[in-house]
Amino acid sequence: MQVRILLGALALLYAGGMFQRRFRIQRSAAQRLQSAYDELASDLPHDFPAPVLEETRSAIEDLADPFATGRDGLDSDKQDYTHVPFVTIDPPGARDLDQAMHLSQDSTETGTFTVMYAIADVGRFIEPGGPLDQETRTRGQTIYLPDRKIPLHPKELSEDAASLLPEQTRSAYVFTAKVATDGKLTDYTLERAVVRSRAQLDYTTVQHEWEQGQDLHPSIALLPQVGEALLADARSRGAIDLAIPDQEVTDTLTLQYRPRGGIEDFNAQISLLAGRIAAQLQIQAGTGILRTLNFPDEETVEKFHAIVRTLGFEPRDTYQETLRSIDHLGNDPRALAVHYASPMLFRGAGYTLVGTDPDPVQAAVGAPYAHATAPLRRLVDRFVLPIAEAAARNAPTPSVDGLEDIISIMKSTGSVASRIDKDAIETTEAVLLSGRIGEEFIGVVVGHKKRDDSPVLNVHVPDPAVVVDVKGEAPVGQEVRIRLESVQDNTPVFTIADHDL
Repeated sequence: MQVRILLGALALLYAGGMFQRRFRIQRSAAQRLQSAYDELASDLPHDFPAPVLEETRSAIEDLADPFATGRDGLDSDKQDYTHVPFVTIDPPGARDLDQAMHLSQDSTETGTFTVMYAIADVGRFIEPGGPLDQETRTRGQTIYLPDRKIPLHPKELSEDAASLLPEQTRSAYVFTAKVATDGKLTDYTLERAVVRSRAQLDYTTVQHEWEQGQDLHPSIALLPQVGEALLADARSRGAIDLAIPDQEVTDTLTLQYRPRGGIEDFNAQISLLAGRIAAQLQIQAGTGILRTLNFPDEETVEKFHAIVRTLGFEPRDTYQETLRSIDHLGNDPRALAVHYASPMLFRGAGYTLVGTDPDPVQAAVGAPYAHATAPLRRLVDRFVLPIAEAAARNAPTPSVDGLEDIISIMKSTGSVASRIDKDAIETTEAVLLSGRIGEEFIGVVVGHKKRDDSPVLNVHVPDPAVVVDVKGEAPVGQEVRIRLESVQDNTPVFTIADHDL
């Protein structure tokens, strides 16, 4: 059995990069986990109410023509881009396909890249104030558990009628960006359009083809070049790519890290590009919702650099340079541990209305940024896209009431997603560690907190690849030896080992 844990907090930070922990587990452990996951999901909404399903089916039937005006009341003209050979890149077997892309390059001396990025237009199926709209406001976002997901929309929409499935004609929002060879964004637009994806690609296959020097699908043959250019420009802005490694558990219950592949990095840059464009267009419109993230303070940077030193690396002048200097694509567990600890640099991710922050730079992106590329899985994107599209054609902003409510919904449901992620990860680790009681492990202190007025350390253990809580005191960055004493209520109980390293 193989299950996945999606790190929802990071998924909300990056639209295109769904960072995963992957576990391959034995049947007995799988049965225990199944029961634990059932318990975690017990308070979440599952089946959609009958009025919601009735509205969904009616909308799908009425809007079979992708050029037809949707139930959202938006009546701007749509471009016919069905001749453009878009393709999608997603995890194997995915059905909720939010994005499709096509990349080309000018034949002139400038060699400017043209990035076309289509985003599913799920909003056309949703009548404001109707049962489906109200239900999506209740759910806020798709919630991921290791063995299931609680979708934002009925599957008839998210995995069929609105999804950018191959050889299906769909309504979409299309970002078209001109990108210089140095990664600078030189021009852009956003249009409503009708598109037709030609192929559904997956990260694993494309990564293998790229590593083997094979030809990529013509529509994304330029992805490595465009991705590298965008990464170079991101570095010049002080942006940081949080290259969180995957965590794998083998059939022998050994936990280890797997670095994220380069194709995933490049694909994430395309999504971030669209998010930057959506932010600029909303700022131009004077209304909308931005994704924000604070810069780390000096104390946090010092703590991070202490961890870096303990893991055997020399910090650079800035945290950005430090992260870039440590390769996350190799198999060095120390390097992967550094990148796993990097989210400590960024706290306070959230949403803000355009105009409320005089300097709305998203710290990890190094520019204003908006969530606009995952409307099948995230409520806020559905409201950002029409505002940005109207601004792109200098049209009046569509009537969108209650943006403050959308921010509140994303905050509350984001908390639920984070709690589910945390509980699922801890439960999975507890089950997989239950056969190693009495063993000692070496880890690095990456944080502190209090529990029942007692000091608790957050300890990162590279092997097995876990992050655990341990009662005790030690400075951030210090290497410690810990012992697994027991597993109680799906929680591993560790103590500091008595003897020194």
